[in-house]
Amino acid sequence: MARSFKLEMLRKLLLETYGIRHQGKAAVIIRGCSSKPDQRDHQQKEEEFLTEDELKTSILDAALNFVPTHGWTVGAISEGAKEHSYPGVAHGLFPRGGGDLMHHFVRQCNRDLSGQLRSRTTKDPDQHTQQSTSQLSPSTMREALESRLRMIVPYMDHWPQAMALTARPANVQEHFVNLGKLIDDICYYSGDRSVDFSWYTRRLALLGVYKSCELHMVQDKSHDYQETWDFLDRRLGDFTAAGRVKQDIERLVNPDFFSAVYTVGRNILGVNDQRR
Repeated sequence: MARSFKLEMLRKLLLETYGIRHQGKAAVIIRGCSSKPDQRDHQQKEEEFLTEDELKTSILDAALNFVPTHGWTVGAISEGAKEHSYPGVAHGLFPRGGGDLMHHFVRQCNRDLSGQLRSRTTKDPDQHTQQSTSQLSPSTMREALESRLRMIVPYMDHWPQAMALTARPANVQEHFVNLGKLIDDICYYSGDRSVDFSWYTRRLALLGVYKSCELHMVQDKSHDYQETWDFLDRRLGDFTAAGRVKQDIERLVNPDFFSAVYTVGRNILGVNDQRR
């Protein structure tokens, strides 16, 4: 009840001060308004309509510029709101505080990487389609992992704080959803078309590779994180070796059973998207 009251008071403050009104889940933002009678027609042309999600996204985008000085905190979100001339208390729109900012950044990085991989596939479709269901492109996988890890470099000083936020109960589920989508994209664009038990083993193994490299990176003091890239190469070597063990396991199980488990698992994880 107290939280609902605070949010309602925030909405009223935004309405009175900045000409913002809420309609259900939509937020209507009116900027550049003038109350002079001779400017009413001009005023209507300057109305800008944003949904609530678009409003939040604009604040979080701006807040990322303040992470180097404020960390993954409500302070950074408040500064981001002020960049758009909203009151600092607009951070109340984000109940998880710095967690919402962290998830926003992770989703943004995952989308950017997915776009890069998709673009590479479009330019070289033959290499992508020639991969068999039992083989992945080592070069694509290596480049994808390094590219994704490099995206956190501008925020490295505060990245341990972001990693700690993922362990909070309110953030755990979305963290693993985002992580799962990242790993699934890397596997898919590296040539994985498996529909059996290997769908799980590859993603679980690659998830371990990514997270171990992330942990190594936050402690890496070498030039351009060279020790992390060397560590990545060694872990990918282990990943390849694990693939050979997987083939031995598959000989001992019923393929129809794991095909059914595979389908159910993909539905649960929400990765049965239309591109597949």
